[in-house]
Amino acid sequence: MNAFQKNVPDQTFETLSQQGEFTRLAVSPGIINKHYTPAQFQKIAEIVGEKGAIKYSASYSIIVSVPTSAAAQAVQAVQEAGLHIAPAVPSIVMKACDFCDGEKMEAVHITEQLYHTLERIQVPSRVRVNVNGCASACYNPSFDDIGLVYQNESFDVYLGAIPMGAKAQAGTLFAKKVGVEQIEGFVLQIISLYQEYAHPHEPFYKFYRRTKSTEYWEIVKDSIK
Repeated sequence: MNAFQKNVPDQTFETLSQQGEFTRLAVSPGIINKHYTPAQFQKIAEIVGEKGAIKYSASYSIIVSVPTSAAAQAVQAVQEAGLHIAPAVPSIVMKACDFCDGEKMEAVHITEQLYHTLERIQVPSRVRVNVNGCASACYNPSFDDIGLVYQNESFDVYLGAIPMGAKAQAGTLFAKKVGVEQIEGFVLQIISLYQEYAHPHEPFYKFYRRTKSTEYWEIVKDSIK
């Protein structure tokens, strides 16, 4: 069977949901690490069993569909296997490049610090923060809500990408050379504006494009001078 003979399996989240209550878990090996071990794949298969489904997502995660009645046990088993589960509520979701499989680690510490600061902050709609460890920017940070590109002890910050649809386009450069010691507070200011001024459930790109001429964005920029 080649890749085009059967695109959709019999069991998907939608078909499973017609049979009962199912929960989706977005599972990954971590924010920076992109490597699964064979034991982790085996654990995912055990959790799903004959009743669930497995899907690879565009956000570099494996989507595991399990019966809702077994979701708590599945979460525990996945975490015990050393895997990460993205929160299901509207929150800040971070992804990062793999820093050349550990060859370019200069920005790893601040990336980890940012993750622990931002995780599970409640926002009007999910915000994707994309951190890249060098100017090559191979994980396309300008195509996420907040893109950070590290070089020479500072970050360039991109905002406002339209991630999908007929009008999809990259975000724009918002600030250059935000120092490593400033980047956490800088991103938190951006998130605070979104929390305060966004409409209910308004995607970040719509909020930014609607408000980018307002004075408070200039205040954020001036905070790094």
